[in-house]
Amino acid sequence: SGTDQILQVYWGTEHGLKTLKMPTCILFNQKQQFRKFGYDDVMKYKSLPPSEADNWYFFQNFNMKLYNTTKVTSGMELKASNGKTLPALMVFSESLHYLREHALNTIQEASFQTVCNQEEISWVITIPAIWSAAARQFVRLAAREAGLASDMISEKLIIALEREVASLWCKQL
Repeated sequence: SGTDQILQVYWGTEHGLKTLKMPTCILFNQKQQFRKFGYDDVMKYKSLPPSEADNWYFFQNFNMKLYNTTKVTSGMELKASNGKTLPALMVFSESLHYLREHALNTIQEASFQTVCNQEEISWVITIPAIWSAAARQFVRLAAREAGLASDMISEKLIIALEREVASLWCKQL
């Protein structure tokens, strides 16, 4: 029914962990191809021999770069743990794409394979209230690149402030 809720309660259970929040980490291989996100990524990166890990791109807590950077632009770069850089847009859009696929798979498994019309899905991305208008626009651009919206003004993509979403959730509880 319309009131059913599917919750992702814990992350990292496949690694013997049980946390409410997934680490904001992403891993790209030496060919700059997305490999892993979150706990999977940390475990994979730690398992690489040091000589190989040096050629990979490991980004941790990269979301804070949108707050710490004075000028957020679509062409800005992010520095990986080894000092190499990749376009920030690529890092953010691959992260959002991973989370999109994870959400769709979770919905499909919980719905007993009921076909879900992706056109009917509205996506909500929460961001800190302190982020600039440019940072919010950057997130919208990354979401479009990740396939969460067909265009920059799509009504199916909502960028919401964390404190407002938390307030609504408490109200519902």
